[in-house]
Amino acid sequence: MRLWLPVVLSLFVQLGGVLWALNRLGTPDARVWSIAIAVAVLGPAALIAARRLPGPVAAITVAAAAADILLAPAPQGPPLAMIFGVILGLVRGARIWVYVALMLGWSAVLLLGGSSGLDWHPARIVGTTLAVGILIVIGESIRHRRQRARERWQRIREQRARAEREERVKIARDLHDVIAHSLSQISVQAGVGLHLMDAQPDQARSALEHIKATSKDALDEVRGVLGMLRGDDAPLTPAPGLDDIAELTETITAVDVLLEQRTNGAIPEAVQQAAYRIVQESLTNVVRHAHATTARVELRHSHGHRDARGELVVSIRDDGRGGARESGNGVLGMRERAELLGGTLEIATGAEGTTVTAHLPLGRETT
Repeated sequence: MRLWLPVVLSLFVQLGGVLWALNRLGTPDARVWSIAIAVAVLGPAALIAARRLPGPVAAITVAAAAADILLAPAPQGPPLAMIFGVILGLVRGARIWVYVALMLGWSAVLLLGGSSGLDWHPARIVGTTLAVGILIVIGESIRHRRQRARERWQRIREQRARAEREERVKIARDLHDVIAHSLSQISVQAGVGLHLMDAQPDQARSALEHIKATSKDALDEVRGVLGMLRGDDAPLTPAPGLDDIAELTETITAVDVLLEQRTNGAIPEAVQQAAYRIVQESLTNVVRHAHATTARVELRHSHGHRDARGELVVSIRDDGRGGARESGNGVLGMRERAELLGGTLEIATGAEGTTVTAHLPLGRETT
């Protein structure tokens, strides 16, 4: 409908104006009739291809309007086909076609108008030139508005895509932390259970109970993460924080974990979540890679220079070898969590073990 409306409207106005003018003149010359009708129909017919060929269509409509002025036996109606052709050409980016066509067409009318017997009064020249200028301004203003609208929607799409990528990365980090930690604990407890099944069945039973509890907690957390992915209103389990770190350390049985916590004041939820996940991933690496006997977790509130509210310093130190690997996905996830909060994460490996230290500013909270 939007394609055919300019065609039908311009054809009705221009062809009707030509027929009315020829009928008023009463000329029986078939050649004059055919030329006038052909010129009147040419512009509207060209508008059919305005979407695919906006530049050539604008040139054709301008040429048809110029021919109509030069060849018409009497004044005609407004050249609607040219108006639509010029505006559509400018809106669709065929600016060079439009400007060259208008310059050549108007120059031809001015140069050939005298020999065609046109009464070129200065007021008519000025008025027509102003009309062409107004037509250009209208077309350019519509083009600018559409361009700004496209750029705005492009920015919106990019923001949505960036938010989706960040959310996918966040979900991947959470799933990695939950699954890696839980499976490592299940693997350790399963090994203990198999080793003690015959000699100490009570200890083997305890290991199986631990596996059951760990797997249940892991499933609850995974369901919560997947619930966020599905768009559920609230996760099945609350987000872990500093209060859950003590319970986390108690689940580690492969090494002795010592927890020292010296925090005060309100700590943002995002910082608590990041601290919990960093401790979780670090202890998982200790169990899986470090071959350690003890690990020390320290949480303290530091009034550093980074932020007026200070920062939470999270330190995990083991006495083994191997520890966290810089190239691993877990370390990458820990580093991303710290950097999203404006903090840093450092890993130091030496003969006495591996130390993971995260500085998490308290003045900036992100999700």
